[in-house]
Amino acid sequence: MKALQVVNYQPASSAQLVTLPDPTPGENDVLVRVQAAAFNPLDAKLSQGVMQAFFPLTFPYIPGTDFAGEIIAVGGKVKNFAIGDTVLGRADPTAGGAMADIICLDHTLIALCPSGLAPATAACLPTPAGVAQLALNTLNSGPNTPLLITGTGAVARAAILLARSQGPGLIYVLGDGLDRVANLGATPVSPTDPALADIMAKTAHVLDTAGGHLQKAVLNHVQPGTHIATVSVPIDEATATAKALKTGFVFLQTDPAILANLANTALASPLAVPNITTFALADSIAVFNDFANGTLKGKPVMVASTS
Repeated sequence: MKALQVVNYQPASSAQLVTLPDPTPGENDVLVRVQAAAFNPLDAKLSQGVMQAFFPLTFPYIPGTDFAGEIIAVGGKVKNFAIGDTVLGRADPTAGGAMADIICLDHTLIALCPSGLAPATAACLPTPAGVAQLALNTLNSGPNTPLLITGTGAVARAAILLARSQGPGLIYVLGDGLDRVANLGATPVSPTDPALADIMAKTAHVLDTAGGHLQKAVLNHVQPGTHIATVSVPIDEATATAKALKTGFVFLQTDPAILANLANTALASPLAVPNITTFALADSIAVFNDFANGTLKGKPVMVASTS
């Protein structure tokens, strides 16, 4: 198989395209021929070594966690998947492996893709939409309860659409560049909007995808007892105690039930982020280096050749 491989942390440019033996699945594994794989901001952080405390990499390393593809082999103990099944999945970040022709991983890290869901769309779901759904599950705000979401990136976008699909409650989105989440069914709010104080007075659930000045704007107006789930920057314990908040940092763990729900929801809702840029595995060295150093904008998705 062909794979993108790195042999050390960035900024040293170590990416190379290599040919490796096809992996052999263990008893609990599946072998998937990758049809699409998406880069996430986490992949850039991993490559730079800034996440070593949580995700220490062993080199050589194949980047990429989020993918979609077709199962070509299953381990002896795998009973709920079969050769020919189309799936999406999220590999363990320390294992990586998605930027390749083939990926081998435990069957608990994948879910079936419904017919009609394009591989490039499915590959964009596991991390951004997965952490959004997990955060919404943590908040458990109820279908008729106001919810405020900070940020306008991929996680915030997915959170808005997922919250809408789960009930008719009022959703506010606090951020800059609010045109990025226009027409998604949320009420836009600028961090300098005088109405923010009134909104926070009646909103007891917050999903913070942004941190920074948007988190500060929330904390300036938050009411005691508010539940805030953060996915970027945790709220320090002293602040949470002083303001009598319920807070929690949501750390994404791959859940096959969530993956399956996301795949089915994506058939009706545009959960995948906009501005997808597709590329071939043969071009992955330049794409990876540009993405890792921050010069590549949009959502890079590797799409396998059908020839």
